[in-house]
Amino acid sequence: IRVYTRARPGSDYDEFRAEMTVTQPVATVVAVLADVNAWPEWIARIRMVKRLRREGDRSWVYVVYKLPYPFKERDTVLHSTLVRDNSGGVVIRSVAVRNPPLPEQDNRRVHLYDLESSWRLTPLPGGGTRIELSGRGEPGGFMPSLIFNYNLADEPQQTLRLLKVMAGREKYAVKTGGAK
Repeated sequence: IRVYTRARPGSDYDEFRAEMTVTQPVATVVAVLADVNAWPEWIARIRMVKRLRREGDRSWVYVVYKLPYPFKERDTVLHSTLVRDNSGGVVIRSVAVRNPPLPEQDNRRVHLYDLESSWRLTPLPGGGTRIELSGRGEPGGFMPSLIFNYNLADEPQQTLRLLKVMAGREKYAVKTGGAK
């Protein structure tokens, strides 16, 4: 797993890009990413998630992020779009919805309006997948940029490490025809 961070023009908060390869095919990785209810098991900082709506390859998901004391939890509604290319690759882009109808109003949370991430899944010869995860955002509320930027690389590293574990689970294995 490799993680890169860099300063983002016009912001005190850096952005990241992370990459790794897994032996599972793209379809298996997509199955893990599509299992919204399992996100708290493997995506860093997610405490709770709720799918609000799904229309084909587009979905809207409410997410609550846990942070250590003294920082408040964050929440957002993400709109995600999945696009497949002719080579079998997939890109999933998620963007925070500007004025979402929030399913839970909680004054203990800071709502995130400026957040985006993307997953790029590229098939490899032999059936594996190259995974690239990138993201950026403004954490809102009280969050010193020094602390945010110092810890930024840990979250995608943890997420990708646990994604690799999830992709190895039988429930996500791509079923193929034929006798065993």
